[in-house]
Amino acid sequence: MLNGDRMIIKCKNKLSILATDQMEKFPVLPLRTGVLFPGAMFTIQVGRQENLKLIEYCRSKKKEFIATYAPPKENDPESYSIHQVGVVAVIRDVKHGSGNSEIVTIEGLKRIAIVEVVKMEPYIIATANYLQLQKLVPKSIKTQIDGVMSTVREITSLDPTYSPEHLYILKMNQNNPELMVDMTASSFHFPLSAKQEMLETIDLRLRFKILLNYLNAELNQVATLHNINVNVQKTLEEEQQKHFLRQQLYEIRKLLGEDFTEEKEAARLRNAIKNSPHLPSEVAARALIEADRLAQLSTASAEYGVTKNYLEWILALPWGKSKPEDYQISEVEKILSSGYYGPGNLKEQILQRLSVRKLLGGANEIPTLCLIGAPGTGKAAIAKTIAKALGKDFIRISVGGISEAAELKGTSRTFLGAMPGKIIRALREVGSCDPVMLIEDIDYFNIDNDSSVNMALLEAIDSRRNSQFLDNYIGVPFDLSKVVFVCSVRSYEELPEQFLPRFEIIELPGYIEKEKIVITKRYIIPKLLKRHGISKSELKFTNKTLSRIINHYTMEAGLLGLSQQLEKICRKVALEKVSKKKKKWSINEKNLETYLGQPVYIPEKAETSPEIGIAAGLAWTGAGGDLMFIEGLKMKGEGQIITTGSLGEVMKESIQAAHSYVRSKADVLGIDSNDFNEFDIHIHFPSGAIPKDGPSAGVTVCLVIASVMAERPIRNDIAVTGEVTLRGKVLPVGGIKEKVSAAYRAGIYNVAMPKENKKDIKELPKEILRKTKITFLERVDELFELCLLDFTPSSFTLEKIFAEEIEKAKKKIGKGSKKKSKKTKTKLLK
Repeated sequence: MLNGDRMIIKCKNKLSILATDQMEKFPVLPLRTGVLFPGAMFTIQVGRQENLKLIEYCRSKKKEFIATYAPPKENDPESYSIHQVGVVAVIRDVKHGSGNSEIVTIEGLKRIAIVEVVKMEPYIIATANYLQLQKLVPKSIKTQIDGVMSTVREITSLDPTYSPEHLYILKMNQNNPELMVDMTASSFHFPLSAKQEMLETIDLRLRFKILLNYLNAELNQVATLHNINVNVQKTLEEEQQKHFLRQQLYEIRKLLGEDFTEEKEAARLRNAIKNSPHLPSEVAARALIEADRLAQLSTASAEYGVTKNYLEWILALPWGKSKPEDYQISEVEKILSSGYYGPGNLKEQILQRLSVRKLLGGANEIPTLCLIGAPGTGKAAIAKTIAKALGKDFIRISVGGISEAAELKGTSRTFLGAMPGKIIRALREVGSCDPVMLIEDIDYFNIDNDSSVNMALLEAIDSRRNSQFLDNYIGVPFDLSKVVFVCSVRSYEELPEQFLPRFEIIELPGYIEKEKIVITKRYIIPKLLKRHGISKSELKFTNKTLSRIINHYTMEAGLLGLSQQLEKICRKVALEKVSKKKKKWSINEKNLETYLGQPVYIPEKAETSPEIGIAAGLAWTGAGGDLMFIEGLKMKGEGQIITTGSLGEVMKESIQAAHSYVRSKADVLGIDSNDFNEFDIHIHFPSGAIPKDGPSAGVTVCLVIASVMAERPIRNDIAVTGEVTLRGKVLPVGGIKEKVSAAYRAGIYNVAMPKENKKDIKELPKEILRKTKITFLERVDELFELCLLDFTPSSFTLEKIFAEEIEKAKKKIGKGSKKKSKKTKTKLLK
């Protein structure tokens, strides 16, 4: 509907108004589906109440009205605007339509321009002026008329939807170019905007020019469709001829008594389809149709090989072939504990998932499991252990380098060399529809970040949708809901964004040295000895040897590099065994370099004595925990902070916060406040080639700045970690297990960490906990007293001590207060 401020779409061209004493008022009928031209008839269905009232009025009173094109608005299809230029029309016929509608035939008479809408009810009424048409017909119009006739002749000859009568009508109106151009514009399938453009064009030559442009465009389209139809018809005729000849050949071979190989093959496949117990009914029906087609094809045709290959794929897939979910959770727990050495909470999460699967009878209704961890942290071992615990087959596929959805979902059979996608091929190889499938290298998947490729993989592994997984080659849905999908990736940041809502993420922490030794002796060494043909009695490793390999030949959170170093030793031992040089080998610290060469890495060690401006910080990297010595130096300057060592933005901000806090505590630390304006401070993080970032070095930097400015040495037997705020609070950090282990490995048995990390030390081995003294910090002030030598407790620290002592005294008074006299209570409080 039109709103109160009806909008009239003004004509772009300058209109020539017919001179008259006064403007006439006309009812206005908006046309939504067409444009009416003078001299043309137009049949419409009228259903709106206001338009029905207009029709009834004009019909009964035999009144003329304006018919104008009213296109709907894009944002609101119910509302519309009316074009300024329309046609004065009369009603020629009215019939009853469906519902309360009327079928109305109207005829256009003259062009007219609407000036203003003056009334809304009961229908639109507007004032309008007739348009002044061109009186003299240009002599050059004859050429344009011939062009129109020629183009219309070609269109009607190519497109059967256009009646040849169009050309006959145009010939009859050659002497009236105005009527001819309007009739042509009305008869052909032009866009409504194009028809309105021709209606608004008064200049006859320009109108013919516009008409010819649209006729030529229509001719191009009709010619293209005609060529397509001709080619299709030719192809159909060729196929019919081939079918006829093939049928004749069949009858001839039948009379000659020849053997029909294709018929026998089709019969074999047909019997296999009917006798397949697991094949779904819709798949069997599709396969039988293809088998019938195969019987009609020649063995020499390419289509025969494609169809046969497709049927063999259908029969080879494990439709509904699954193993019973009869496992016991207690047995699963034992297998997980024996097959994987790692955190107990991780195993508990896996047991919870498997319990849900058992209760649902083998269906997966929970998010897909995604394991995040550095190479060698046991992602594949967990997946194998899950498969072993469930009694399922195990598949390990890599999606690294895949950049097209067809590699996952297959290609259509119409393409040369078509085949199913990677997932369907893997299921055919394993022969069951409920294996444990480990999908690796997602961090190398879809490097171009094409969302369609991500969605193709998600369609397979997402439990919400994979019950109807459609491979393009197979062409029928395959149920993947019973497959136990396990995905693996190196880090959280490398996961595609589309996967995050549908993944249950479990992060695998790196192993500390003691754990690596246990796993190596329990799993890696026996496997390597068997792989290299060496018995356990022939080759032995000591714990010290393994420790030296871990610290001097590898730098990683996992066990991949350690396994590779042990493989080198096994290969050299295998060579010596074949050469019969020795019968037994014992690898120790003395002869290790004979097998592995010079050490690759030199681990950090504790400083031998306390020094000013150097503190031992603890870092958590992709290779596990590491000891990081932070150095500081003051020099004459203007109070600037200089930082070096490939530091990230977060770490630089942490240094600035630490500097501000130490500066605010200058009087407590015995530092002249003017020193911060007269001296520059240089903070350096060694190993400058390695990028560093994160806030966990905040307290260490505080300690270094305080030491430098107060000129007090820092203890060399303690390592610290924690984030610091501007108010001096110590906030929790991550990687506590790896950091404390790094300190222990470097010979530092005193560690200071945030108090909120107290819960994280439970994961540490008992040996480390027994030997390491851990101090928990709430404020940086406590760290100054703990680590700075020759440091007198500040007033803040003394106040805290007094407050604690008063609280203890109050608790003592509270215990058995009835038995104690008032004098005793006063004494205790003092």
